[in-house]
Amino acid sequence: MEKNQPYKQDKVFDNILETEEFNVYTKIDDLPLDENPMYLEEGINGICTGGSALFNVFGNKRRIVSNDLVVIFPFQLASVTEISSDFSMTFLKVPKSLFMDTISGICIPTLDFFFYMRKNFSTPLYDEECQRFIHFCNILIFRINLPRNLFRRESIMQLLRVFYWDIYVAYKRNPKAAELVKYTRKEKLLFDFFCLVIEFHTVSRDVAFYAKKMCVSAKHLTMVITDMSGRSAKDWIIDYSLLKIKALLRDSDLEIKEVASRTNFQSNSVMTRFFREHTGMTPSEYRERIYVKNEIEL
Repeated sequence: MEKNQPYKQDKVFDNILETEEFNVYTKIDDLPLDENPMYLEEGINGICTGGSALFNVFGNKRRIVSNDLVVIFPFQLASVTEISSDFSMTFLKVPKSLFMDTISGICIPTLDFFFYMRKNFSTPLYDEECQRFIHFCNILIFRINLPRNLFRRESIMQLLRVFYWDIYVAYKRNPKAAELVKYTRKEKLLFDFFCLVIEFHTVSRDVAFYAKKMCVSAKHLTMVITDMSGRSAKDWIIDYSLLKIKALLRDSDLEIKEVASRTNFQSNSVMTRFFREHTGMTPSEYRERIYVKNEIEL
């Protein structure tokens, strides 16, 4: 498959430039992985079409061979080694910003699912299933290359939602899935922290609040969370808050003040300052530009 021109989304808000690139790839050199473990800025979704390679996600190693589906989310500590000379893949790279916006528009999957995917990031598929994935990639290429497509990013997000939802449904249908999620002591602390953030992110965005509930120091909590995820506890609290705000902003029937109220900000202006500080735009600009105006032909 000949590589097509990447879809690039350049967004400028108050001199903040964010470049977002999305494409279907077949060149192994385009994999955002090497032999050195790194925390991914992009997710990887792909099918192995030949040869083999050893993928490692948070110490969980899987030899990927032909017809294996690989799904690795952003923020994962990953590497690839022992790549055979004939190894080939057809894969997508999903930037973390696109990933977060994509999952903000669906029912947020359970935390067990994300921990499960860290250890079960590959699945063998039948030939017919592999062809369906290649067909899915071709549909994405078609959407990427449409001329003057005013909703290119939104189209890609909707297609990715179907893909991620199917992965989640397969997990929920696996009767042994829960048994396959085993935690180390640090992973359990990470899991408990995420559970508390989901429950209390509208109550407090202070690391000390969560550390107190977990009976550990804020310093220890931050150290473990950073070690286990590559990002600080504060970053995760902020990201989950932004995820909730973005999900609510997608509902055009909600006024901005109601979004602020539902996320427990003192006022519109406080939420706007928080949102602008971390995204480079106001909630109104996000609602307008991300889903309408910035879908211009690039």
